[in-house]
Amino acid sequence: MAPKGRLAIIAGGGELPHIGMKEALLAGEDALFLGLIESDFTPREHSARTIPVHITQVGKILKLIQKEKITRILMLGKVRKDLLFQKLKFDLKALAILARTINRNDYPIFLAIADEFEAMGVKVISQKIYLQSLLLPEGRYTPKKFNSQELKDIDFGMFYAEKMADLDIGQMVVVCDESVIAVEAVEGTDETIKRGGLYTKKKGDAVVCKSPKAKQDNRFDLPTIGIHTFQMILESGCKTLCIREGETLVVDPKAAIEFATKHKLNFCVLGKGGSKVLNGNQKKIPST
Repeated sequence: MAPKGRLAIIAGGGELPHIGMKEALLAGEDALFLGLIESDFTPREHSARTIPVHITQVGKILKLIQKEKITRILMLGKVRKDLLFQKLKFDLKALAILARTINRNDYPIFLAIADEFEAMGVKVISQKIYLQSLLLPEGRYTPKKFNSQELKDIDFGMFYAEKMADLDIGQMVVVCDESVIAVEAVEGTDETIKRGGLYTKKKGDAVVCKSPKAKQDNRFDLPTIGIHTFQMILESGCKTLCIREGETLVVDPKAAIEFATKHKLNFCVLGKGGSKVLNGNQKKIPST
């Protein structure tokens, strides 16, 4: 039985909006895309369920939500952080929301927008609700066991990745020999991995660590990786990717792990057991 009321997916770029739509429709939702024009979102087969919207025209988005009788919002997909530094024409509602934020980092803006929806009686729901299949249990998903230095770098890197996320700077760091080599900021994941590889390519054992905040709000911006992440790691000369159990989305996990294995990259999911469990048996993708 479908939840009461209509669901709208505010959709940025990438695969997550489409995975969320597929799962929502299977659950019986009468879902609608509000596709952000400033992202690289495309509706694909769901053009009849898509209304294009400008990220800067918040007043119009709120009117659409009322018109379409939306009761729940799901926010999925990439929106470039540098948009705030472009010469965009924000409407009065958007400017009012920005004025209420303590800074222009992601989380305060997401929170202010969610508060605006909640004031209308529209609930912003967790990104996990329709993306459960993209969350992996802790363990090592590639064949090679880690040596003692790699385990130290995983612990070290995940600690600092979480600290950077808590500061709302970024969700990723690249580390090597217990030194932070690169920190993600407005440039995004790809450029961070490239920069990390630039300084560690000769060693070839850099660890890429991605983490949410210690108390991540699951409605917004869950860390996400996929085959493209591993492609960037391969091209950069880095070696290992580590993410946080239950808090990081893996797009098409089977394909991503097959790519990593084929190219002799390492991939692990750090959980409550810590790095000491990573050298157990190689984990397999849970059957769906």
